[in-house]
Amino acid sequence: MWYLRYCGVFREKSALGGIRLSVCLGVLVVFMVLQSIYIFQHVHHFAMICDAIPTLVVCMVAISKFYIFVFHPAALFALIDSFKALQRRASREDLLLFRRSGAFHAKLTKIYMTSALIVGWFYILSAIVSGISRSLAEGRVHFVAPMAVDWFCFFFFPFLFKTSFPHNYQHPLMFALTFLFNCDSIHMSIFISGSVDTCFSELATSVTIHFQLIQRQFQAVDFAARTAEDELEVVVAYHKDVLQLCLAMTNLFQYTVFYLLLLDSVLLCVIGYQFVIFMNTPRVLMLASMAFVMVLQAVIYCYHGSMMYDESLKVADAIYQSNWYEAPPAVQKRLRLCIMRAQKPIVTKGGFIKATLPTLKKILNSTGSYITMLLSLETEQ
Repeated sequence: MWYLRYCGVFREKSALGGIRLSVCLGVLVVFMVLQSIYIFQHVHHFAMICDAIPTLVVCMVAISKFYIFVFHPAALFALIDSFKALQRRASREDLLLFRRSGAFHAKLTKIYMTSALIVGWFYILSAIVSGISRSLAEGRVHFVAPMAVDWFCFFFFPFLFKTSFPHNYQHPLMFALTFLFNCDSIHMSIFISGSVDTCFSELATSVTIHFQLIQRQFQAVDFAARTAEDELEVVVAYHKDVLQLCLAMTNLFQYTVFYLLLLDSVLLCVIGYQFVIFMNTPRVLMLASMAFVMVLQAVIYCYHGSMMYDESLKVADAIYQSNWYEAPPAVQKRLRLCIMRAQKPIVTKGGFIKATLPTLKKILNSTGSYITMLLSLETEQ
């Protein structure tokens, strides 16, 4: 929640939080528009476009995630509260599983945020170094703003150097505003992405644990006993509650899943191409860090999507492995309905894209193919 408060997201609505939320959304949208203008201004310089695309894609992904907090904040907090309420119904031994999951996600958040901040601070530091170098070379003060791609052009393509950003920020006041604007958009993108991704990861892990507990409870029911029907009623109600939460979660994160996986394939392709081009330069460190963060995002959604898919299917196997054959006909009929419902897995998807490990494999394979194609075009030119 500390990261979200920076972006104006609070559980309790307030005027100050609403203003900050609107400002954050406006900053991200304006930054995306400015980067798009920059790309159109340099449409004939492929290398410069490739350098602008990663920041544009990261901003677009951040906006797709920020969409949840702008338009559906109540639904997200209600979903989190529902999961907490469901956890309270677990036994003391089962609660240890959720506590371990929470400890793991605390570490995951630290790794995620640290890696993402390193990438963002690299852009800021590179702009400062570029500004100092250019000022010393020209004998006059020259400002370079982060994310304006100015520093990249100066170091690697000085013959292409122009006023890179869509506006001239060489006036001290304009530069200060541009610098703060860029730094704010960098940190907002990082905090929003990290918060949404780790939130999805923890909720999905919780779903997986719940399905595992449901499997154990189905197998623990002795259908030959007189209390079997009452025990089955409790397990079926538990299963129904988890399925309803899964449906609410997949609906809430569907746009994030779609845009993230769709844009990740484009971004990894561009980063891979730049990685090969600038193999022997310090820029490789920043590219490797950004690639790691973007792949981590895709892994979070695809891995947990596959886990929920598999564990939801295993509920049907758990029912079949119980002593259902000793149950009365009425109970057997109900068990058949439970198996039929459990055979419909939980699918995390956005549009036509499913968040599963096979999808991640396809993204990585297609990325390698596109990088090879871009390198062949570069060789021909």
